[in-house]
Order: sequence, then structure tokens, then C-alpha cells
Amino acid sequence: MAYWYISHFQTEDSDRIMSMTCRQEADSLNRQFTGIHDAINIYADRSLKRLPSADSLRDEAFLTAYVGEMEDFMSDIARNMDYIGAYYMRLAPGITADDNKAGFYYSRRENRKSLSKEPLPEVTRYDRFELESVGWFYQPKAAAMPVWLKPYHNKNVNAHMISYVIPLYKNEKFIGVCGMDVDFDAIIDDISGINPYRTGATALFSGKGEVYYHPEFAPGTLLTDYSPDLQAVIDDMQFSISENQKTNYTYKVKGVEKKLSFSHLKNGMVLALSAETKEINAPQRMLMRGIALIMVTLALLAVVITYFISRRITRPLQVLTEAADEIAAGNLDVTLPEPGNDEVGILARSFGIAVERQRDFIAGIQNEAFKDPLTHVKNKAAYEVEKERLARDMRMGAARYALLMVDINDLKKMNDSYGHEHGDLYLMNCSEAICRIFRHSPVYRIGGDEFLVLLENSDYNHRDERIGELVRCIKENQIEKEAWKRISFAWGLGIYQPSDELPDDVFHRADQAMYAHKRSMKVGR
Repeated sequence: MAYWYISHFQTEDSDRIMSMTCRQEADSLNRQFTGIHDAINIYADRSLKRLPSADSLRDEAFLTAYVGEMEDFMSDIARNMDYIGAYYMRLAPGITADDNKAGFYYSRRENRKSLSKEPLPEVTRYDRFELESVGWFYQPKAAAMPVWLKPYHNKNVNAHMISYVIPLYKNEKFIGVCGMDVDFDAIIDDISGINPYRTGATALFSGKGEVYYHPEFAPGTLLTDYSPDLQAVIDDMQFSISENQKTNYTYKVKGVEKKLSFSHLKNGMVLALSAETKEINAPQRMLMRGIALIMVTLALLAVVITYFISRRITRPLQVLTEAADEIAAGNLDVTLPEPGNDEVGILARSFGIAVERQRDFIAGIQNEAFKDPLTHVKNKAAYEVEKERLARDMRMGAARYALLMVDINDLKKMNDSYGHEHGDLYLMNCSEAICRIFRHSPVYRIGGDEFLVLLENSDYNHRDERIGELVRCIKENQIEKEAWKRISFAWGLGIYQPSDELPDDVFHRADQAMYAHKRSMKVGR
């Protein structure tokens, strides 16, 4: 019974650990690929909105300004993204006033730490079938849709890349491409160390079983070239794996039995982990030999030792299993066994690392979800969360706060007169002034031109002085030459009273006071 129990339990857990390790790393890569996908889609959308027509590109002054703006925008996007090996925008030859200024190309050539500007590739010098030189330009053009290019050697920068590229069309006319290249060698370096087994191998394949990277298999070959057993893996790679489908496969290569698990990646590739079955089952075999030897020498001692060994081995595995179920259900506050120096300890440490990565990722998502993307202050969703805390304080009789509603004056006029770009600058200047004056208080953007300041502690005690600073700031900025630097607000203050039942009561008073102030300002004009 001990043999059956431990063998069955450890086999299931080993398969689950390998599958989860593969999924965790796939999730990490998919976050990178999704970030690149979303970033380039946003960039393509903006680049087309900023272009009045394809014929505008024949004006050299407009072309220079347009490419410069798009270059700065792409640089801001790429600055904090991992794995980026290159980013670019290449306008089609013949549609611009000067083909030498028809875009930009940044790369991290020859393992340099930072991206630097390269000469603009001359796509007309190459045949469109020379994929290693101009595939990133002609493949999306031929597809007429965004594409992920499979790994290839980019001759322009002498590096292995994976590219996500979008063809650009203005009024159904092809005007060029924009995209990012992912450093394939950096991905390989990242995934090479995740396999928890000494005989393990981490690999990347296409959905049809073509080898992109494997420490033993040659790139470009098929999995079935090495083992006919892998045909089942290729068949299942054609479909997305659900929770109930098979995720671990047994096969033989040169007479050695191995196990493999895989996960799909957002760019069409497949990440796979494999290891020799012999190593996976090594703890089980070692344990059984010890039990058999002790039972032969002394049955009673064998029973005692079996009991303690079973407790020592299975309990951490049970905890890991429970932790795996909790993680699969979305709960990352799990308790893991104390890691030792054996295989279970290695698995426990791997679990701990995976959980920490997930926590960091979720924390980053939550931080972005509560931040206004333009002004970088907190957004309305963040205020809704804070409002729950204020309501609790009010119920407990511990509330002492005020809400300052600030409305930005003349935003529509600024947009109509100077364009939305300067309107955004005007909004950011106003937001910076509010944050500077109320530096000890959270600021929320709750509408297009409406901000809310929660005054507590020091800013609450000195609220009149702070509002006085706000008035002086407005007056001092009226001497600025640029209209978008001459900030102007209407504001209203709502102070919590013991008779208030909800934070909305304070909010409504602040809102009414703000509108009264706004009306008085219009009369004053």
C-alpha cells in the first residue's frame, strides 16, 4: 500500500508541478507578448489618427514633424519594456517627400544594453522574399493584417528576433509598417533555467511541431523526426488546452523514456518542458529500496520508518498540491512547506518564486488600474475604494476629513483653440499644480476636467492656507505666454459633519460649492 500510495501520489504531483511550471513561465512570456501586442496596436492607431492623409507625407516639413512625434511616442512606449531588441516605423518607399526621413529604426545591436538609432533600412534594395532582411516589412504588407513573425535571424542588426508588425493603411492605401522585435536569445536565456530537473530541457516549437529552440534538437526539424511518440503532442498543439485535457506526455528518444508538458504562447509559439522519467521518479525509487531493505531486516522497524518517511515525504507534497489548487483558483496567499535540500525542497522553492512573481504582476496591474494614464494621479476607481474606507470611519465615529472638488476652467476652449495635444498639456499642468499644493493628500481625476482632493491630517488642518496657495498659483501663472500654462480652476470645499451618513453627502456639498464658485467666476468675467 505504501508503494502504491506514494507512487501514485508523487506521479500525479510531479506531472502537476511540471505542467504548472510550464504554465507559469508561459504566463510570464505571454504578459510580455501581450504588452508588445497592445503597445503596437495603440501606436498604430495613434499614428493613423495623427496623419490627415497619405498625401500629407509629401510635404517635407509635415513629414519631419510627423516622424519626430511618432519616434518620441514609440520611444516612450518601449522604454520600460523587457525583451525589446528593436522598434521601428517604416513608411513605404515612394509616398514621402524624402525616403531617407520615412521613419526610424532603433535596435540593441550586438548585445548592447540600450537601444540606439540605426540607419533606416532601404527595403527597395532587397527582394521581398529575403525574409531575413525585409520580411518584417513585406510579410505584414502581404497579409494586410498584424502578424507575429516566427523566429528568424535579422541581418539588419545581426540578431535573432521575433517580430510583431502592423501594416498601416490610410484611406485603404498602404503607407508603411510599425512594429517591435523581441530578442529571441533573451527569451532563450530566460527560459533555460526554469526546468526543475537536472535532465530537463526547455524548448520552443511552432504549433505544428517545428523546432524553434531545443538544447538537443536542430532548429527547423520536426518533433516526429526524433520520436514518433511525439505525434500525439503535435496533434494536441493544434488546439488550446483546457483544464481537463491531457497536459503531460510520455515518449522515448534513443531508448530513454521522458515526459513532456507544453503551454501555448500568445505569438503562436509553444513552450515545452521535458525531463527523463527516471529522474522524475528517482525519489520514489530511492524510498522504496529503503523500505524494502528495512522490512527484510526488521518488520517492526520497517513499519515505524515507513510511517515517518511517508509523513516526511507526502505531507510537503500534499501542501504543494493544496497550494497548486489554491493558486489555480486565484488565491496567492498560500502556505508552502519549509524548503529543504531535497527534490521536494527544490519544488517548494520553485513554487515560492512562481507565487511571488504572480503577486508582483497582480500588484502592478492593480496599481495601473487605479491610475489615470494622462495625469498619473489616482482615478475614479481608486476613489471608489477609498470611499469605502471613509464610510467605515464614519460608521465608527473616527472620520475627520474634507473633500475639495476642483474643476478645470476653459478645457474645451483650449482643445478647440490649440488642439487636444495642448489640451492634454493644460490638464497635466493643472494636475501638477494641484498635486504640488496638496502634496500630503491623494488627488483623484474623477472626470474629464474634474479632480477631487481628499484632505486629512495636515492638509485638513491647514485647508484654508492650501486653498490660498491655490489662488496665488492661479494668479502667478497668468503671466505665462503659452495659454496652456495659464492654469485656472473653480473649486468647492465640503467638510465632513457628524450628521453625514455617507461620503457622498460631503461630495455633493463640495460639488455644489464648486459650481457656485464657477458661476461667480463667469459673472466676474
